[in-house]
Formats: sequence, structure tokens, C-alpha cells
Amino acid sequence: MKLTKRIIGKNDDTIGAQIRARRKELDMTQGQVAEFVGCTAQQIQKYESGLSAMTIPILFKVCQALRAHPSRFLSGFTFAETQESENNSDMEARLLNAFRTVENDKVKERIVNLVEALISTSTM
Repeated sequence: MKLTKRIIGKNDDTIGAQIRARRKELDMTQGQVAEFVGCTAQQIQKYESGLSAMTIPILFKVCQALRAHPSRFLSGFTFAETQESENNSDMEARLLNAFRTVENDKVKERIVNLVEALISTSTM
């Protein structure tokens, strides 16, 4: 699986909106946050609107400025790999549930041997 540095675009909007809400909750200006972070108010505006993606160090500085844990802004965060991971989880659960219904230990052993054989032939 190829990992990318970029996440699905909607995350930038979601994180930015949550940052804006927290900033307003604290009655802070974009300039005040920018001063703490070490950037311009215009850059904070770009982060809040989702026009610019934040690096992790910048996100942590914003969190410090807004006195909030990063998890507050990352709820609902989606990764590009999420769909593939969810599909695998569903198949893993189905396989495990089916395996658990088998009562005969010899049959269970044959299933494990079959899966291992399939894996070894698929990597050749």
C-alpha cells in the first residue's frame, strides 16, 4: 500500500472550522493566534478556511495557543486508507466468525493449512 503525505481534502476544512470555532470561543483574533504560532494572520485565515494544510508542528502550536488538545481538532479526521482498512476489517470479521463456527479441530487445522498455502502461492 502506498502512503501519501496528503490526506483527503475535506480534513483541512474540518480542522480549520474547528480551530476557528475554538478561537472564537476564546474571543481571540487571528492575529493573536498568529503571533503565538509565529506566522501571519492571513496564514491563520488560510488554515481556518481550509485553503492551506497545516504541518504537525504548526497544528501543535495552534493547539497551545488555543489551549486545546490536538484530538479536539482531529475528530472526524479521515485518511485515504480508511476505506481499504474498513473493507479488510469486514472480511477479517467474516473469516473469524466463520472459523469460530467450526467445531471439529481437524477441520480447523485444514482451514489454517489452506489459508497458509494460499498465502504462500500468492507471494511466489
